[in-house]
This record gives sequence, structure tokens and C-alpha cells, in this order.
Amino acid sequence: MKTLQHICALTLSLAAAAGSVHAGDDSGVVLLEANFNDKPLDQQIGTGGPELGEPISIFPGLSAIVRAAPMSTPSLELSETATGMALPARFEFLGGEEVTHGDLNIHIRIEAAQNDTFQVYVREPHTAAQNFATILFTGSGGISAFDQNGTIGVIGSYSIGVERELGLLFHMDDGTYDIKFGGAILATGRAHGISGHGIGSVAVGTTSTTTPGSLFYVDRLRVTRGDGVFRNGFD
Repeated sequence: MKTLQHICALTLSLAAAAGSVHAGDDSGVVLLEANFNDKPLDQQIGTGGPELGEPISIFPGLSAIVRAAPMSTPSLELSETATGMALPARFEFLGGEEVTHGDLNIHIRIEAAQNDTFQVYVREPHTAAQNFATILFTGSGGISAFDQNGTIGVIGSYSIGVERELGLLFHMDDGTYDIKFGGAILATGRAHGISGHGIGSVAVGTTSTTTPGSLFYVDRLRVTRGDGVFRNGFD
């Protein structure tokens, strides 16, 4: 009788776990976790890489300082001191992993102090030639997206001083991805146009038109890899 009860309990537990994977969009192997809670406040973040939850590089001229506010937990404040160039802070995955198969989930919380141009983009490891996705926050309060296949155009909007989560779900075997922002689905099944390469980095930062001194905050950057079995996008 006890054996039967144990089997039933195990079956229910496995079913619950499967349901969690199927319904969620943040399950699987963690490749990157950067939440800045343990970083010194009011200082430029280090470049210790994914093992420390830090970028591997910060482009000269980009200020990337950990702040206690305005987001709900310590976040990374991004601004630039010069203009005319896109300046990124680049994060890569644990072990230098390049994901070519299955599902890859990227989540990051953002908040803008003013309407200006900032971007979040997804590339291969080590270099930035393969544009799997670029999410652009524009100076007019819009959100646009483009990739190796070209531009999607304006797909949403953001508000000054409002914290929201950006989610990107890549289906690597199909060469497509979905975009979610603040609980709203902005795009599904978009083909990025890349083959023969995998995803290995996420970068955040300014564009060539960002006004020096404009502030953009990011927090809770989390990347996970699944096996591609449960592929229902954002439920």
C-alpha cells in the first residue's frame, strides 16, 4: 500500500513539474543570472563575467553603475558620456555556451528615466555579427524590433518611470522567436534569419542617437535553456 502511495505521489509530482515547464517560460538550465543585489552600490559594475553575474565587457564611454533606486531591487544604471556611438554592456553565458538547439528564454526588467533610445540585443558568443534580435526603445516612447531578416517595425510602447519585464523566447530548431513586454505579447513566431550559429550573449546599452546623460535601468537578467519539448510560447 505504501509503495502504491509513493508511486502516486511521484506521478503527481512529475505531472506538476511537467505542467510548470509547459505553462512557464523560464524553466530549464540557467545560463546567466544577473540581479545586482550583492554588488556595491553607486559604483561602476565589474566585468567578472557570468560566474559573478556581471558583464564580460563594458564599452568605453558607457557608465554602468549599480543603484538602489528607482527599481524595486538594486539595478544597473546605464548612461553615456559621449554621443555618436552605440555603447553596450555585454553579458555572455556560463562556460561560454552557444545555444543552437531547443528553447532559450531571456528575461530582463527595464525602466527608463526619460524617453530616449536604448537597446537590448541578442547575439552569438564573443562577437556581434549575428543579429538574432534587437529590441529598441525609441525616443518617442515606442518599442521596435529588428533582426538578421530586417525590421519588424514598432510593436509596442513603454512609459517613463515604469518598471516592466522584457521576455524573449527563442525556438532554436525552428529559427524563430517570440517577444513579450509587461505581460503583453508583442510578436510570435518571428524568423530571425540566422542558420549555422547559436546564441551566446545579451547586450544592453545606448545607441548612436542616445542623448548623453539619459538614464536607462536594467535588472534581473536571466537566461535559461530548455530542450525544446514544451514549445507553447508565452502562456
